[in-house]
Amino acid sequence: MASNYDKQVEFSRSLFLKYDQREMIERYDLEHDGTYLYLTFVGDRYRIGRADGRVERVEPDGTSAPCRDYNVVMTLYDALCYPQGRPELAHEWCPLYALQATMSSPSADLFNKKYEQRFTGRPEALRRACGRLGGTQPEEPAAGADVCRQFAVFPFLPVQLRFWDADEEFPAQLRFLWDRNTLKFLHFETVYYVIGHLLGRLAEEDEKETGESA
Repeated sequence: MASNYDKQVEFSRSLFLKYDQREMIERYDLEHDGTYLYLTFVGDRYRIGRADGRVERVEPDGTSAPCRDYNVVMTLYDALCYPQGRPELAHEWCPLYALQATMSSPSADLFNKKYEQRFTGRPEALRRACGRLGGTQPEEPAAGADVCRQFAVFPFLPVQLRFWDADEEFPAQLRFLWDRNTLKFLHFETVYYVIGHLLGRLAEEDEKETGESA
């Protein structure tokens, strides 16, 4: 029996196939051929079948395999199907809660807590993990932050991670900043998929060094 996640993926896949792929290509200048659309998401390369809408992860050696990561698949579909026209960045950073008018959604703090604990006392390990995922030093890093790195969610959409290590008075804090126009690229709920995937990938990179899973 298919899970609710599987059903949602299948629904989104069928929805993707109803959209004009020429518009998708033109909107984001997508790499494409007659068989696939190609996208880079948080440093990893993916392709989407133009005939069946199925998502595959493309490995550095050129091989590929079906992508089973719900966060990835749903974000790719949303980015390609949601926008109207060609959205533009505002080039103004803001926290997640400032992206929408209501406060009905859960706080991202719920997602961040275990990763804050993982990197407490280990900011250098977080810097290394960020670097392996393509995180770069922003032009204007956050004053006082122990780690400040900018990532390309997609080549056309950035996010900034900021981490303050724990001290005698306060526990560690991990925050994300988004471009003010992020919701012209993705639904608000999809931003949580991005957060979950990025944090999970950082933990995976750290695990390669420590052998300790998230």
